[in-house]
Amino acid sequence: MKTLTMVIWFLLMLQLFGAMDVPHAYLLLSMTPILVSEFLRKSKFKNYFVLLFLGLFINALSCKYFRGQSIALTLRGDSNFFYILFYFVFKKYNFSIPKMEKILCFLAVVFCACYIVQFIIYPVNMFLGPQDSWMYKEEGLRIRMIGQGLSSLGYFFGLNKYLRKKKHETFYLLLSILCFGTIFLMGFRTMLAAIAVFSLVMIIRVKGFSWKLFFYGALLCGIFIGALQVPIFAQKMDSMLQRQKTEVLTNKEYVRVKQFQYFTQKHFKNTWEYVFGSGIPFVRPKTGSAQDFVGSDYGRKMKVLTDKSNINFVDFGLLSMSWAIGVPAVLAMIAYSFKAYRLKVSSDYYYLGVWFAYLVASSFTTLEFCRKGNFVIQALVLYLVEKAHSAYLHENQRASLSPSPPQLQLQGKVSG
Repeated sequence: MKTLTMVIWFLLMLQLFGAMDVPHAYLLLSMTPILVSEFLRKSKFKNYFVLLFLGLFINALSCKYFRGQSIALTLRGDSNFFYILFYFVFKKYNFSIPKMEKILCFLAVVFCACYIVQFIIYPVNMFLGPQDSWMYKEEGLRIRMIGQGLSSLGYFFGLNKYLRKKKHETFYLLLSILCFGTIFLMGFRTMLAAIAVFSLVMIIRVKGFSWKLFFYGALLCGIFIGALQVPIFAQKMDSMLQRQKTEVLTNKEYVRVKQFQYFTQKHFKNTWEYVFGSGIPFVRPKTGSAQDFVGSDYGRKMKVLTDKSNINFVDFGLLSMSWAIGVPAVLAMIAYSFKAYRLKVSSDYYYLGVWFAYLVASSFTTLEFCRKGNFVIQALVLYLVEKAHSAYLHENQRASLSPSPPQLQLQGKVSG
């Protein structure tokens, strides 16, 4: 019953991948009783969260002073970041690692199935995300969905278990293929490049550097080439190659170049605002009309700028997010990601730290780190990292305290 409750709660936090719209206030308030009881207890990542939310509060003050947007509206715009606190819910339930991995596996498969179905039935929208979640251009369809970090996490999870030759290794291989196919359909070149790099990192960490690397590399290349024989994947690859010709930083007309110039040269009033951020502009649709919005003056101004010139805070990933929420808050997120990567765990759980490294690396030209729903997933991974690290320390301590074999003890006495 507790497991079912956790799964339902998790899916609600992800708003069923966008199939339903639950107000953030209700979801965040549902965690409050647990936060009160769990926050005072010792944990590996609590201090990083304190730094993150301190940074967000200073950012709200900065936005109020420089842009005139109220602190309350800025914090409402920051609501996505508050879902990292679901970490304390996991600690309260204190599920074992195997049980949490079963939940992870189930959620990854369900997400990928939902994404693929949505991709096939488009333009029928089964999942209602933000207005900019669906983009249909001449070069192909690109869909973003709430909680899409489950696909990359599921990929590294499956790859790790397959490399460790666990039971059901064929299932884990198929899980990785399913998750990779889903990521490929998303059409983000940065994410695919990061997947390739950190797949190699994963293989080296689990298997070490050896000639077997060529086998695993050939296996991954074979899967990729096989996928390109499917028309839908071939079309997606062709669209990415077409974008590569024009969407480069050497092209002065490329929108990312214009965005970088605007935010580094025109947007900020002074260095203090540059450091602490100008705040996430608050603007929401008032009615069904695309032109009828409500929000702060700052929010409406940025909305007009986005509509006219496509200038926004998302296309340079964590760098552009620092322009919105401030450098301190972004550094706090990078810090707990680095901590998660550095914590020692057994080789069965390398995927946890590697996923965080992938998340940071892929957030150079995408906002994958801060994508809606991904902070709930980060909370899950941080809980698992802490749990796996504790198990690692316990196992090492038990090994160090175990008595030496009789033969070694005898040798020690003779030597003495």
